[in-house]
Amino acid sequence: MNRIELIKEIFRRNKFDTYLEIGTRSGTSFFPIRCRNKIAIDPDFAIPWEKKAKWLIKNPRNLFSKFFEETSDDFFRNRQRFLEKIGKIDVVLVDGLHTFQASLNDVLNSLYYLNNDGVIVMHDCLPPNEAAALPTKQYPTEEERSIEGWTGQWNGDVWKSIVYLRRYLSHLVDAFVVDVDWGLGIIRKRNMNGEKINIDRKSFDEIDAMTYSDMSSNAREILGVTDASEIPSILDNISVTAE
Repeated sequence: MNRIELIKEIFRRNKFDTYLEIGTRSGTSFFPIRCRNKIAIDPDFAIPWEKKAKWLIKNPRNLFSKFFEETSDDFFRNRQRFLEKIGKIDVVLVDGLHTFQASLNDVLNSLYYLNNDGVIVMHDCLPPNEAAALPTKQYPTEEERSIEGWTGQWNGDVWKSIVYLRRYLSHLVDAFVVDVDWGLGIIRKRNMNGEKINIDRKSFDEIDAMTYSDMSSNAREILGVTDASEIPSILDNISVTAE
C-alpha cells in the first residue's frame, strides 16, 4: 500500500471532508483523493491542463480544489484567514521539500489546524540507503549527487522529524513509521489544546547532527517502524468516525 492508497482508505472509512497536501507538484497523489475540500500547496506546480481535465472527469470533486503556488511556510504564514474559514483539516500529506527543517515545520504547522481525530501522513521517512538520505538545504546539487550509491532517489533527512516528534513531543503526539512507500510517517494528536508548537533549537541541533548510520542501525526503536502487515489495525485505530 502506498501513500495514495492509504489516504484514500482513510477517507473511505471516515466522515472526513478536508484534505491538505504539501508538495503536490504534478498532482499524482492529489487528484485521486475524494473529499469535499482539497487544498494543494507547491512552489512550482507542473500540472498540464490535460491532466486536470482528465481528473475532473474521473473525480469531479477536483473541480473545487484550491491550489496555492507558494512555499508551505508562506502558506501557513499568509493564509491564516483562509484556514480559519475552512475549519479543521482532517488529513494532511507532508511531501514537500525533503529536509529535516522543512518537514518538521510542515508537521508542526499542520498540527495546529488538524482535527483532533485527524492524521498527518509524511512521505520519505525511511530512506533505503545513505545516498537517498543525503541531508541538504534544497534538492541535491550536481556535486552532492556524486555521492556513492546515488540513483536519483532522494528521501532526504525527513526521518529526523519523526525522531524529534518521538523524542521531544511524545506527550503531545503519537508518531511512527510504516515500512511501505519509502516510509510513511503516521502522526496524530495525543494531548494538544490548540497551542502552536515552536521548534526547540537545542533539541533540533542535537537530532540534526545524527547520521544515516545512527538511524539505520536502530530504526525500529527511534522511528517506531512497523511492518505493512499492521496497516489494517492502524486504519481501524484512525477510524474513530467510521461510517
